[in-house]
Amino acid sequence: MKNFVEYNLYTRKQVWNHFHPNESFVKGGPWATGYLTEGNHLIAFANINSPGRTGHDFPNKFDENNGLMTWYGKPNAHSEQPTFRSLFQGKLKLLMFVRWDSKNALFTYLGSPKIDNFENDIVLLDGTRTIRLNLSFTDEFSFHEPPKTGEIFTEGRIIQLNSKRFERSLKLRSQCINYHGTDCKICGFDFESVFGDLGANFCHVHHITPLSEVGMQHEVCPKKDLIPVCPNCHAMLHRRVPALQPTELREMLIAQKNQNPGN
Repeated sequence: MKNFVEYNLYTRKQVWNHFHPNESFVKGGPWATGYLTEGNHLIAFANINSPGRTGHDFPNKFDENNGLMTWYGKPNAHSEQPTFRSLFQGKLKLLMFVRWDSKNALFTYLGSPKIDNFENDIVLLDGTRTIRLNLSFTDEFSFHEPPKTGEIFTEGRIIQLNSKRFERSLKLRSQCINYHGTDCKICGFDFESVFGDLGANFCHVHHITPLSEVGMQHEVCPKKDLIPVCPNCHAMLHRRVPALQPTELREMLIAQKNQNPGN
């Protein structure tokens, strides 16, 4: 089974194909619900700030700044059920997929979180009783340290840095891809047509005005302010400061192709 990539987008069918690569996707049943067990995995498909298609509106929340999530079980779920007993005992590994719009077929994979705590008998606004779990996702930063002397090279020592970074919204990324698609809007590269299932629903998302150039919190429209690009074009956009506009890079690419029509 292939590994899922954090923050990449997947449909339910693509997640199914990870576990059943040579079988037809079974619509309905457990795979159409909020979570299901598959081997030693508990696969969760959570809606955030959006009612599910079953009519239930669970108040799931995800704090992107701190990697914290509040996740609710199905109606009448509790910690003594076999699924949650196995999860808390470490027999099941939780794989969390989320979306911010239940009409969007694409889910963002957040990873496998740590379960900080849980509480039974939570009563929702519609009277539904269920279990609530508080989850945390953590990241480690690994940097390569150059050798001081000699011909023997070492790398991979983990160090921690304090640095400034600009918040990026996974919700905006998902909305941008849902609206624009995943073809590079500069060179037209289509990951799925080249790499097959591995490249499905993959691309980079570029802020037309980079966050580092704005320098402050501001409103971002996923349709007007974001654009899907391939990694090559993304790197070229940032080769200059301020960053090139997508139209500029597109014109440069066209001009280069006209100069070298055989390439």
